[in-house]
Amino acid sequence: MPEFFDMLTTIALRRKAGSGSPFASVKRTEKWLKTLPADSDYDRHHALVQGLERFNAEHAAATLSRMKSLLKLEEAGLPLQERIVEQYVRNQASFRLARQALWRESWMFWSLLAEAWYEMLKHAYRNPGSEDLKPHVADFAARTLRYIGLVMRWDYHQARSPSPSAWRRLHKIYRLVERDGHVLTPVRIDAKPTHCAREYTLVVLMGLVHPLGYRTQEIESIAELIERFEPLPLPDVAARRQIHTHMVDLTQSEGASMLEPDWVEGRRLRYLALGPLVAHLRGLENDASEDGTGGLAQQVASLIERGGIRRNLQRTNRFGRVWVAAGMDNILAALAQYDGDPARSGLEPWMLRDESPEGMGFALPEVTALPHGRLVAVSWDPAENVWQLLAIRWNREEDDQHLVGAQRLSRHPKRVEIYFEPTSEGSMPEKTWALYMPMTHPDQGVSNLLIPQSHYRLGASLMLRDGDMLYRLRLGEVMESHEGWLRVGMDVLGREQFAAAA
Repeated sequence: MPEFFDMLTTIALRRKAGSGSPFASVKRTEKWLKTLPADSDYDRHHALVQGLERFNAEHAAATLSRMKSLLKLEEAGLPLQERIVEQYVRNQASFRLARQALWRESWMFWSLLAEAWYEMLKHAYRNPGSEDLKPHVADFAARTLRYIGLVMRWDYHQARSPSPSAWRRLHKIYRLVERDGHVLTPVRIDAKPTHCAREYTLVVLMGLVHPLGYRTQEIESIAELIERFEPLPLPDVAARRQIHTHMVDLTQSEGASMLEPDWVEGRRLRYLALGPLVAHLRGLENDASEDGTGGLAQQVASLIERGGIRRNLQRTNRFGRVWVAAGMDNILAALAQYDGDPARSGLEPWMLRDESPEGMGFALPEVTALPHGRLVAVSWDPAENVWQLLAIRWNREEDDQHLVGAQRLSRHPKRVEIYFEPTSEGSMPEKTWALYMPMTHPDQGVSNLLIPQSHYRLGASLMLRDGDMLYRLRLGEVMESHEGWLRVGMDVLGREQFAAAA
């Protein structure tokens, strides 16, 4: 008898929760869809967006019935969204207010669908009573990845970089389905076959191109160029040095980047072989299409080849000469002392072109061998001994100028002495120079260390001397390789005055 009353209570609660909701069942959802305005695509689309907002705001437990209701909303919305997007792209040259409204409607539609399917995915994993949703995990994940990617693409239309949280969510979902073996499970979205690995790769490739500053029509054309290429290069877990050209770190809040010559394999790294895609885009150079796809393809190929443009913050034009020490030998010499003659100190004059909180851009008088990842120290006046440490990220020729872009790694690098503790009493430690980079990422409060590759052992205890202070460190994971030098994380286990230690 108690079970009977519990059952009645459950039924009553379900009816109460579903009362008034047009999405309580598939039939009610179909009935609600028939009430949408038929006057114009925009009004109908707007009403559907409001319906998706209500669907998400209900915070109801995911069920098969609710999943089917969401599929009905998606099925009705995608053809409408396609027509709205066509209007949005077509109205770029005129109707500024209409253009902004159409962008907002499209962005909201993608965002709400991404959130709805992400909630379905979370319930399928977290809700103990959701066993009937487990067979649909690949569908939920693929849809979430696609719609997150479309939200990010619509951010590019407004000259906005995708948020770090979007990249984190994207990587998290991919790791989840990869772990459970769903990355290649066939899925159909909008009547077209796909799978999670494909949807994830499409987002990563658009992030690699990073089309900020491109016109709306060009951004959509870039997406079409990538989507048409078959077979699409998918992420690999195992590294192949002769094939892979780029990688994506599933632990970071960013997209893919180019592999450096001395890159180190990582458990959370996924590798991409983009050589065939670049060759395909280069082969479109002679495309005689009126829309100029061939020329756009060349630009996309160049962007991919140089590893993307990481410019999350606005750069400011700032012209003037700076002194640069390129390569670790010159950097260590520059940080040690300055004898008053830049040429004799191994310094080179570079012309600064622009600057942001993340890096600097330079214009060089002639082509210089600067592989990606090459470390450079930059100073306005070497006599002041104030340096910034940067890594070369891209270089290109533009209007007879040789342009170079560098990412800032540290504003106050310090030359320090490191050594391993002697293994036997009376033996002398083998000391060498390293580069300490305090607060490499100010938002995280993390310091890094640049050490020779020969001195790296994960988890090893290392002594660091900085002036009169002696630190005991534990080496963490490798962040990046720079021509025989490794940028690594570290934990400080203790410190003491050098005199006392001696």
